[in-house]
Amino acid sequence: MKVQPTPGQAEAQVGAQYQQQLLARCARGDHDRKRKYGACGIITAVLLFPIGLICLFTDSEERCVRCGQKM
Repeated sequence: MKVQPTPGQAEAQVGAQYQQQLLARCARGDHDRKRKYGACGIITAVLLFPIGLICLFTDSEERCVRCGQKM
């Protein structure tokens, strides 16, 4: 998926093309997922170990790294 610049093409144009290709992947549903856990869930998981893991997984959010859409 490497964009090959043509002679005389500005770096900004190459960057814009690359960004459009990545967002097109998100539009097709090929998201780059990342899960983040909240502070409350992490603290509860540490202090109340076995039961606290339920809070940890409840207090999580999954988003796409490229477009920021919440999954």
